[in-house]
Amino acid sequence: MSLNEDEAAAAMAAKWKPLIAALIIVALVLRIMAAILVERHVQNAGRPFLIEGDANGYWELAQKIATGQDYAIHQPPRYVLRMPGFPLLLAASIRIFGDNVFAARIVLAVVGTACCWLTYRLGSLVHMRRTGFWAAMFVTINPLHIGNSVLVLSESWFTFWMLLSLLALVKLVDRFSAPKKLPENADAAPAVPSLGPLVTQSCWAGILIGGAVLVRPGFLPWLALAACGVLFLLRRTVAIRSLSAGCMVAGCFVVLFPWAARNAAVTDHWVFTSLWSGPSLYDGWNPDATGASDMRFFDDEQVMAKQGLSEFEMNEHYKQRAFAFATSNPGRVLELAAIKAGKFLSPAPNATKQAGWVIEAAFVAVWATLAVLAIAGLVSRQWDGVGILVTVGPLLLFLLVHMVFVGSVRYRLPVEFPLSVLAAIGWRWLVLKRGGSAGNSSPTSPA
Repeated sequence: MSLNEDEAAAAMAAKWKPLIAALIIVALVLRIMAAILVERHVQNAGRPFLIEGDANGYWELAQKIATGQDYAIHQPPRYVLRMPGFPLLLAASIRIFGDNVFAARIVLAVVGTACCWLTYRLGSLVHMRRTGFWAAMFVTINPLHIGNSVLVLSESWFTFWMLLSLLALVKLVDRFSAPKKLPENADAAPAVPSLGPLVTQSCWAGILIGGAVLVRPGFLPWLALAACGVLFLLRRTVAIRSLSAGCMVAGCFVVLFPWAARNAAVTDHWVFTSLWSGPSLYDGWNPDATGASDMRFFDDEQVMAKQGLSEFEMNEHYKQRAFAFATSNPGRVLELAAIKAGKFLSPAPNATKQAGWVIEAAFVAVWATLAVLAIAGLVSRQWDGVGILVTVGPLLLFLLVHMVFVGSVRYRLPVEFPLSVLAAIGWRWLVLKRGGSAGNSSPTSPA
């Protein structure tokens, strides 16, 4: 990049700083307001959490971490029920601010705000600063994202780690690839990035994926997709691409290893995720399955207490029953997959139907806007391979995962953050196309 280009890029960055700062302030204010409203609502209702089942479990585990007790919940004790990533965040809040749920909501409001900024960074790297700004604008003012960010649930914390891992992957492919075309003057050719920083960045990308998996185990398949992305998209020799992918896997393994070792100590089995996958799978594949979550069977059957099963055996028990149902009822499994996909892609949560048609219509409009603009972004072809991988890949991965388990809008919310980058590309493409200048915008533009 020439001196003039450097100066132009610096000037453009300075131009956007106040706009981004204002947007982040708005994001934080909206989320703090949501935290106040949610806290007031649950206090009036006489309960600590809006969604009690999961939130109660997370909070109890966090209290045990904060007070140095065993990381276990329920009777008989469940030692590997939840990944530790989110309870660790709540435990930090408890240690600093005391056993105060509202303080934890404020912490989550800050995390949700950070996710808006990371969305801006992702859009800026994948396309341009304007794209990042519009993507961040969407997630900043999206009412579902505002409200969900202050619930005592793991989605916001997972989104934070997921976005960090996507940023690391984009930087790895973009900054450590060999130039696409070498200039005729060999002296002017940019240097090929050295191996040491590439290995470091690859490990860092894997570490961040591991951090996300410690919050949401369903993200583990993304490691394979990211490694394949490096093998196909990184412009280096096959050996270097393989080394990079291997370092990414190693980085993730290093993060998950302490958790797996701890699980081996308490269950005699190396478990890198959790021992809740069996009941979750049976929740999606059983004779009474509807596509939505209904875990009453677990409380009714009490297989650990009544049959004397260990936590690992209980998990395998429900896995076997789920697979037995699936092999005996393949048609029903396909039907349930379609139902779950519909729930995952639904414009609004079921709870909004009780709030009236106006609120439900608003959620429908927001989701329809995102979907239409994302399709426009695809059609525009103003993206490269890694751009489409990080914006669409998480959505497709989570859609497939929840077509197997259960479907809900809640599980889609994290992947809307990278998807909003593709929607912002589509928005700019439509605006420029209408103005007759669609060809003037490119992913490499500093604007």
